[in-house]
Amino acid sequence: MKRRMKIFVAGLALLAANVCVADDSYPFKWESSREQGGIVIRAQNQGLVPVSVRLVLTLAENVAADQRLPLYVVIPPRTNFRVVRIYPVDGTKAWRYNTGSRTHYGSYEAQHDPSALYRVPWMDGRTFIIGQAPGGKITTHLQPYSREAIDITMPVGTPIVAARGGVVFKTIAEHSNSGALDEAFRNKANLVRVLHDDGTIGNYVHLMPQGVAVQEGEVVRAGKLIGYAGSTGFSAGPHLHFAITRVVREGEGFGEVSEPIVFHVGNPPVLFEPRSGMVVTANYNSPGQLPKMREQRTPSF
Repeated sequence: MKRRMKIFVAGLALLAANVCVADDSYPFKWESSREQGGIVIRAQNQGLVPVSVRLVLTLAENVAADQRLPLYVVIPPRTNFRVVRIYPVDGTKAWRYNTGSRTHYGSYEAQHDPSALYRVPWMDGRTFIIGQAPGGKITTHLQPYSREAIDITMPVGTPIVAARGGVVFKTIAEHSNSGALDEAFRNKANLVRVLHDDGTIGNYVHLMPQGVAVQEGEVVRAGKLIGYAGSTGFSAGPHLHFAITRVVREGEGFGEVSEPIVFHVGNPPVLFEPRSGMVVTANYNSPGQLPKMREQRTPSF
């Protein structure tokens, strides 16, 4: 998300503009006020999740700042955060500047908790085969944000549950397409995104049209129904794309990278790394057993 905020100061004249993040429904905005002989810029984040920010001066004439720029900072949720003060080097002369900013939902300071447990994201008693996964043949998980993701083939309408508890901060349900491996469908997947305690994000993608069962702001626990499988977006057929990601600094802005997933089944739990061809049953009431691999049929000649 990229925005520019233009400010011109000449003598006692001041022109300022507030700028919002790209998703105008998200309650984040820039504010500026004249203080201490300069301009103090604040970020108001009244949303549910932290927002990573990069702020830079794109024009600077007779100005200085009390923070080193470019400035990277994480704006906590539900705060009015003082970011930087910009002021004239010589107060007797005119001064002007422009600022440019990039923002991204989530904290680039987040680190994945290696002890976090993830249940499989479907209901107890159901069995599915893991398709695309790390260590197997990779066809579409080629970017940093998807390299550790897994795909589970399942029929349209299969109930999807949260693999880990957290806060739902993004849902998309309006896409009605049936999906295809076509770039035109890349940004047309229905999905749910959940922020976890350690700042990582659970991504549940390709949900069916109107297939979201939670609302933004809802706190969910592991096992809570969040949606229904589908094939919307960049998809070759009905399946759930599941990934754990975290925000990172990337170039002059931010991106996301995926983290390895370790699932558990059973009570007491048994841990396993998902692999292509695993046959996994959601069982959380009896002692766990390691999933077996799908049997490979011997070809007949």
